[in-house]
Amino acid sequence: MISAAWHRYIFLFGIIGLAAGMLFGTVPTSIPQIILIANWLLEKNFIWKWLQLKSNKFFWILSSFFLLHVFGMLHTENVQRGLDDLRNKIPLLLLPLVFFSTKPLNKNEFRLLFGFFFLSVFVSSICCYIVYMGYTKKIIIEARQASVFMSHIRFSLFIAIAIIGLVYSSIKEKNNFIKTTCVIITVWLFFFMYKLEMATGFLCLLFAGGFLIFVLSFKWLPKKIFLSLGLIILMAGVYIGINVLQSLKMFDKEENNSTNTLLLKTKNHRAYVHDTVFDMAENGNQITININELELRNEWDKKSYLNFDSLDKKRNPLAFTILRYLASKGFTKDSIGINSLSNTDIINIENGITNYKYSGSIGLFGKWRELVYEYYNYKIGENPSGHSVTMRFEFWKTATFIIYQNPVFGVGTGDIQDSFNTMYVKTKSKLDLVWRLRCHNQYLAITVAFGFFGLCIFLIYLFYPAIVLRKKLHYLYWPFFLIALLSFVTEDTLETQSGVTFFIFFQALFLWLASLNSESNFKNNNPKSEN
Repeated sequence: MISAAWHRYIFLFGIIGLAAGMLFGTVPTSIPQIILIANWLLEKNFIWKWLQLKSNKFFWILSSFFLLHVFGMLHTENVQRGLDDLRNKIPLLLLPLVFFSTKPLNKNEFRLLFGFFFLSVFVSSICCYIVYMGYTKKIIIEARQASVFMSHIRFSLFIAIAIIGLVYSSIKEKNNFIKTTCVIITVWLFFFMYKLEMATGFLCLLFAGGFLIFVLSFKWLPKKIFLSLGLIILMAGVYIGINVLQSLKMFDKEENNSTNTLLLKTKNHRAYVHDTVFDMAENGNQITININELELRNEWDKKSYLNFDSLDKKRNPLAFTILRYLASKGFTKDSIGINSLSNTDIINIENGITNYKYSGSIGLFGKWRELVYEYYNYKIGENPSGHSVTMRFEFWKTATFIIYQNPVFGVGTGDIQDSFNTMYVKTKSKLDLVWRLRCHNQYLAITVAFGFFGLCIFLIYLFYPAIVLRKKLHYLYWPFFLIALLSFVTEDTLETQSGVTFFIFFQALFLWLASLNSESNFKNNNPKSEN
């Protein structure tokens, strides 16, 4: 028989292993959960555990979300897909079950847990940066490919939570070495997010961090200083907003630009072709004018191993990438233009870089430029397939059609993808078959599956515990909660096992500690083993 002390050590090993393992993929996420469940079963004391669970309403609230998915099986046609979904959602039930029937963490255990979490975020970022810099055999065309352990977006959420936690720790910590270490890691993570173009995480960090600063300033600072700070934040927001609006014009042509003059013939006396309807530009230079395709084709094939009619390494038509790059340099699209390119330019074009100014990594601005380009093409009716933001517009639009047809109880746990497939056909979506995916919005995903009934349950599940326990919840809960709510807008986070584990680990952890924030809350702090 294992002693109670050893069961506690195993529990701590499992929970710390899960906090750290979530950063390194599916297997390191699954093994600690298996350890936690096995230890929970071997520990026995089931009557005592049942008493803890039965008397804690927050456990039942957390369990309700999994039970909602079970309810959704009652009107599911695709049973196999529904069972697969339930299997992915098992952490929604098991982690609250283990946490809420276990003695809560003390201060030192809590610090140790989050110390390993912050350390794991840091180590994972170092590993990904090594991949990004090309020190491994993995070929990186887009920055997101360097996130080798999980999706680029989900990793950015972990980093955003870690940054706020590290800032909090650096303020509260009295040990100068730990304080300095927190600051250094924070600076590194900001740099890492910028280099790997983690726009979603950065925006979540900006909004969650800004909101927390605003609330805490109202609570702690004198009124005059608070109002001054609020004015500064407002002015900064207006300045950023103006620059964002101006940047939406980055692909507009410059009317008085000499490179936009329509020419008749090349130096080899071949006629130019002009498309003046498509007026998109690079660096103010119109893309689809002064083109001689024959000269482009002949000269390009002499300089590159990629055929003119092939795709670049970002899977975009190489011919159009060549046109955009030549326009960015103000060159004509002919033999003279191709021969004016350096070897570096040729490599850039092969790699899918469309503007010479962005041949190196430019971090978040480069990502923003890509998003503006996607939106520009979407406005003129181009196929959004393969473009992360504009595809979401199609996902969301399709989801609303499904919800309109199934408003009360939705389509069921296992029929979401089937419903999307059918609706894409009905609405004659431009999306290619491979990109006809689900919602990429958690609120819509819940409403599609369970209707407005399910959405109400989900919102209660999210907000009721936070409101009731608001005075007992640890400060770090709020950045997690805000970041999770924001991420649900662009991601159906809870539709994958890794996303579910990320959310329920922190949600159950903080609510568990807040609902049992003193040892006296337990009916029996030292239950005897049933052995």
